[in-house]
Amino acid sequence: MLDYAKVDFYTDTRLVDDPHAYFDFLRAQGRVTPMPYRNVMAVTGYEEMIQLSLDTEHFNTINSVVGAMIELPFEVKGDDISAELEAARDKIPFSSQIVSQSGKRHADLRSILARLFTPSRLRALEPKLHETADALIDQFARDGKVELARQYGGPYATLVISDLLGLPDDVRNRFRALLDDSVPVRMDATPEEMMKNPLVELGKDLFKLIVKRRLAAHPLLKPLARLLGAKQDILAEVATARFPDGGKPTLVDITGLSAFLFGAGQDTTNRLVCACMKVIATMPDVQQLLRDDPSRIPDFIDECLRLDGAVKSGGRICQKSTTLGGVEIKAGTVMILSPLAANRDPRRFENPGEFRLDRPKIKEHVAFGRGAHTCIGALLARREVAVSIERLLARMGNIRLSDAHHGPAGNRHFDYAPTYVLHALSSLHLEFDPV
Repeated sequence: MLDYAKVDFYTDTRLVDDPHAYFDFLRAQGRVTPMPYRNVMAVTGYEEMIQLSLDTEHFNTINSVVGAMIELPFEVKGDDISAELEAARDKIPFSSQIVSQSGKRHADLRSILARLFTPSRLRALEPKLHETADALIDQFARDGKVELARQYGGPYATLVISDLLGLPDDVRNRFRALLDDSVPVRMDATPEEMMKNPLVELGKDLFKLIVKRRLAAHPLLKPLARLLGAKQDILAEVATARFPDGGKPTLVDITGLSAFLFGAGQDTTNRLVCACMKVIATMPDVQQLLRDDPSRIPDFIDECLRLDGAVKSGGRICQKSTTLGGVEIKAGTVMILSPLAANRDPRRFENPGEFRLDRPKIKEHVAFGRGAHTCIGALLARREVAVSIERLLARMGNIRLSDAHHGPAGNRHFDYAPTYVLHALSSLHLEFDPV
């Protein structure tokens, strides 16, 4: 039996398979409560998480990825460390990513990504969503079994982002291989290993493609565009985009944003597909209902997002002393906000551990965040998962869990990736009757 009062959320892999029990323990101490290590306050309440997400005056997103693993290169003095944090940004890992930015810098970077997620762009991508889903299912449809995370979820998300950017087939396939079975921010990784992730290699390829497109768009080089092999495609549009005030993003900006799409899109979509199919495989009545009435799939996805969404924790740091949920928060205090925990706050959701397809206000979960950092790809993620469920149900009959891999009914077990960022099934072994 784990002593939750002493475990370290950021390093103890025993918490990985069932973080819900740990978050329930924390919430019982208070919806804003100190954790035993690292000067961290955990925010597990629904209302408190929204308040924290919206309060950009007192809380900084600079540690959004690393959470409590942040090491400030200065001594905290006083009640306002905003200037010191920004001055130290280059010394904090992953602080250059868009999720770790704030204010105008964040809005500028987000404006570039927003070009990719317009309604017209997503409508144009819709046929590719179906085509990619069926092409992947073709590879195992006759086998009667599949390991969904590796054979479908991961590749599907990677290929969809590749299509969103208009990448050629050879690049798509290389990226698929690079991201195969990748896990972000592993708890057992050394600092050096954390910095050696597949997105670095992927970024090198993207950088070359972006440079080529920028050069081809230069007024003096346009006549040589064909010789450079440049294309007027979606990536070219992103490569030459400007900020709202007319400023020009650097090549590093554009490359970082493009690589971020693969990291964020591949991880979360893959995990959400698996979470949804786990429910379908364990609840035959729900599986049949969705087969009979596919119009219920959007609500089904929302309840899966609430019950077992992919994002386990994100980081904030208090830059100006304040209060949250009636608790005093001093400048320099690290905050962990958890959509996974907030979505099981019993003050907001009755019997939160139960799956209820008819749950009132089912779309009020916070799986995609709130405020300025609300997931910009949420609409695409919903469509990716909805199309996946539609096609998997159409091609696979009597979907069920593999007893050999997950144990018999009543004694199931599932393995989750050792990361404090995501609640991510490492594998989902399904059996089915080929259709």
